[in-house]
Amino acid sequence: MLKVIDEGVQITLTGKAKDPLFVLSFVLLGVAILVGVSAMTLPTKATLSIFFVFAVLVFGFNAYKRRLATQTFIATGSLTVKNRHFVGGGHAIKLSENAKIDIVGESLVIDDLGRKWHLSGFDDVKEIHVAKSVLEGKALEKQERAIRLL
Repeated sequence: MLKVIDEGVQITLTGKAKDPLFVLSFVLLGVAILVGVSAMTLPTKATLSIFFVFAVLVFGFNAYKRRLATQTFIATGSLTVKNRHFVGGGHAIKLSENAKIDIVGESLVIDDLGRKWHLSGFDDVKEIHVAKSVLEGKALEKQERAIRLL
């Protein structure tokens, strides 16, 4: 749902919050249990091979976790968008003039000063375009039923 406010728009995001590390954590847990079981039942070479796979997976997991530390995913709740400023998911962000704002699929991706925000959960593609336009600083004019970008 999109609502025009004084200096921008307020959009209700109705997506599902996702945690990309959740599944990988369970995979690591399964491999750790496999290492423990193999240490008791299999020969040393097989156990070391499984442990090597586990070590590589932990290294990959940590690299992925560090990469995700600079990204924020917002898919639920209320998103208030103003000129070069948005509030949502417990974050109040003021964007720099060099911020890159793109539409990727059904989400809005904002890249600014080494941080990335993925905003999804919009009801309609038009809401994404309105949010992008407001973030870029385009003015809005409220009419009876429509919003017109100037």
